[in-house]
Amino acid sequence: MSYTDAKTLNPEILYAFDPWNSDPVAHPEHSHNFLEISIVLEGQTSYYLDHRWRTIQAGQVLLFNPGVPHAERQVNGTFSHQLHIGIQNIALHGLNRNFLPNNQVLLKNDEFQYKVIEQAWRLVTEINQQASESRLLIKGIVIEILVYILRNLANQQSDTIKPFISKTEKKQTQLVNNVIYFLENHYREDISLDQLAHENYVSTTYLSKTFKDATTMSPINYLIQLRLENARELLHDADATTTVKQVASAVGYDDAYHFSKLFKKYYGVSPSQVD
Repeated sequence: MSYTDAKTLNPEILYAFDPWNSDPVAHPEHSHNFLEISIVLEGQTSYYLDHRWRTIQAGQVLLFNPGVPHAERQVNGTFSHQLHIGIQNIALHGLNRNFLPNNQVLLKNDEFQYKVIEQAWRLVTEINQQASESRLLIKGIVIEILVYILRNLANQQSDTIKPFISKTEKKQTQLVNNVIYFLENHYREDISLDQLAHENYVSTTYLSKTFKDATTMSPINYLIQLRLENARELLHDADATTTVKQVASAVGYDDAYHFSKLFKKYYGVSPSQVD
């Protein structure tokens, strides 16, 4: 089955970095409230998975769904070069938000697993170059990695989670996806909670609760975050002639003072201080 919808698959990349470890180091057991993909590019390391330590070699891919505990240690006399990607805002058909359909942490070897490794090296190159439009390219490569992972899992039916949410939860997920898709494409416009509820044929109370349960924030706070993230990118790429008022207007704020207050509250610096 297909888990994806091209219209609503728009992952948010929380981090992507490729550390080298050559000294003995240990990371205690922990979990995340988002998806983490870890790929061993070179060398080897040890991960604590399913109550035992396992040696993970170059070319292996680990998928940590939200809440999955794991630990890592670099054994003396070994080294590793890894890629870690933290991702949220993933909505796949029939699955809880930010989950991939895998029963096992380790991705099995097949043609698509090799494609994942190829894209991982592309991603490392882009991360370290930090060239023009790198953020956009990084996002595109991460989406490719996700697609190849899903194709790999589709070949491993016994290791793949079947859709497990109820019809009600499925409708709620679709509602949240539709609202996010609308906000991402219309954030520059004047948008109200009433409008969002009306266009999706639900009450404002139901929409707010359903959206917050899925994303931890209200639709309007999500809209504010979306506007401010886009504003930060515009400010980062702006030249000396671009004004704060122009940036505010470009992301949907008529009042530059109100925009500046929100921006400083969210990022801790004023718009004019963004490099």
